[in-house]
Amino acid sequence: MAVFCRLSPPVGRKTMEMIMRHVFLAVAAMSGSFGMAGEPIDIGDRLELMVDDFLIERFDGRAEFRLHRPVQREVVFSCDQPWEGNWSGLVTFIQDGATYRMYYTAGEWGRGRAAICYAESKDGVRWTRPKLGLVAYGGSKENNIILPGKGIIAFVPFKDTNPDCKPGEQFKAMVAQTKPERALYGYASPDGIHWRAMQGQPLITRGQFDSQNVAFWDTGRGRY
Repeated sequence: MAVFCRLSPPVGRKTMEMIMRHVFLAVAAMSGSFGMAGEPIDIGDRLELMVDDFLIERFDGRAEFRLHRPVQREVVFSCDQPWEGNWSGLVTFIQDGATYRMYYTAGEWGRGRAAICYAESKDGVRWTRPKLGLVAYGGSKENNIILPGKGIIAFVPFKDTNPDCKPGEQFKAMVAQTKPERALYGYASPDGIHWRAMQGQPLITRGQFDSQNVAFWDTGRGRY
C-alpha cells in the first residue's frame, strides 16, 4: 500500500512527525482490516474432510494435500449364492452403530435383477448373510433377500437422522423402478430389513435413474 502526501505551505519538523505518525496508524488499521485473517471457523466436534483450503489458513513444514492410493487386499465378500446370479452390484454401505449394513442388487445379467440382498458385519471385513425368511427363491426363503428385484433398477437406502423422523421410518431408500411407471419411489423401514413403499405415487418422474440415487437428511438446511 502506497501513501502520497502533499503539504502546502511547508510545515515544521514536529508537525511533520505528528502527521506521519497519524498516517502510519491509519495504514496499520487498514492493513489489519484487509490483510489479516478473520476469526477461525468453528466446526465444533464435526469431522471434516479436508478437500480444499477453506478451513486451512496455512501449511507449515511438509504438510500438504495428498490423495492416497487404495491398496488392494484380500476378498471379503463373494456373490456366489444361487439367487445372486452372474451379476451383483450397486452396493450401498451404512454404518449403524456397531453394525455395518450392506445392500446390493443381484441377478442374471440381461434377464432382470432377481433380488435386493442384505448382509451385515461388525468389523467391515467378516460379512454374514442372515437368513431373513422374507422372499422365496427356488422354493425356499432361507436367504438374505429383502425385496424381489424384478422391476427395480436401483435400491439405495440411508439411515434417517431427522430428529422428527417417525419410529417406523428410521431407514429410507430411493428406489428406481420400471413399474407402475419408470420413476424414483420412496421406501421406508423401521429396522433396515423390512421395507415398504411410502406411497403409491413416485417422488420424481423426470430422469433416467440408471444409477445410485443418493438422499440424506441435511442437518444444516433442515431438509432432505
